[in-house]
Amino acid sequence: MADRSLVMTFTNQQGSRATVTLPAVRDDLTELEVSATMDTIVAENIFESAGGDLIGKHSAQITERNVTALTVR
Repeated sequence: MADRSLVMTFTNQQGSRATVTLPAVRDDLTELEVSATMDTIVAENIFESAGGDLIGKHSAQITERNVTALTVR
């Protein structure tokens, strides 16, 4: 089973980077949707980082981790 997460990286007021990770993203998530979501996060000032408000988009990626459940008795 694959565990997919969206990792969005922003720049903040101090010029450093802050990351927001959303687990269990849809398989059909588009770049346009991610970009629009990031724009909303910045415009609405939804999150604040240790370096201040998020002021811009840096990058985004979908990470995938394979998980194999084991039966332990």
